[in-house]
Amino acid sequence: MNALPADIQALVFDLDDTLYPEIHYVRSGFRVIAARLAAPDHDADSIFQLLCQAFESGPRDRVFNTVLQKLGLSDDPQLIAELVSLYRTHRPDLQLDNSTRRLLTDLKKNYTLGLLTDGYLPAQPLKVEALQLQKYIPHILYTEELGRQFWKPSPVPFEKMTELLRCPPAQTVYIADNPAKDFLAPRRLGWFTVRLQHSGQLHQNLTPAPDSLPHFTISSLTDLPSLLP
Repeated sequence: MNALPADIQALVFDLDDTLYPEIHYVRSGFRVIAARLAAPDHDADSIFQLLCQAFESGPRDRVFNTVLQKLGLSDDPQLIAELVSLYRTHRPDLQLDNSTRRLLTDLKKNYTLGLLTDGYLPAQPLKVEALQLQKYIPHILYTEELGRQFWKPSPVPFEKMTELLRCPPAQTVYIADNPAKDFLAPRRLGWFTVRLQHSGQLHQNLTPAPDSLPHFTISSLTDLPSLLP
């Protein structure tokens, strides 16, 4: 198959590392955390650099613990919880790049657009608001609103999205980045799948399992129209 079928009607996008670079959100949150931890002997810029370095070297789920220890501060659970909450509730400094904005503007003329994303609340809606995605995408589904047990790869959010779109699965495409969770459920439900894979993504090096292979892989969202009828 060299292209998607001619009867495709709906395009559903993942959010993080698909419509914008997720590292931009990470750095936006780290700026807020750095400002919170700033002190006379540790300015915000230096703390921001420590956070970025800890994120790159890993483990990513212990970035705050690592940086607090480097600053000589206690990484007690209450402080960690405060920092996690601050990170997830901050209003991110994000914007769509011009090519993505033009692409969504053109696609919505001919296709029904949707957004289906995992992630914590209110972080995901705050990202959508910052990116102004409501201008382009009328059907937005946050899996967290269904319950954490329905995060991808659960088929439930894809079934719900099918209901929202009122479009048959065989005429629907999911465009996402993470082969560990993004493609298994939609493939089993009869959707078509497209993986966006390029340098700089947090999951760019993941190899999909055989039953999670995307139908297509592209290196830029601007390549998507070449697959469409």
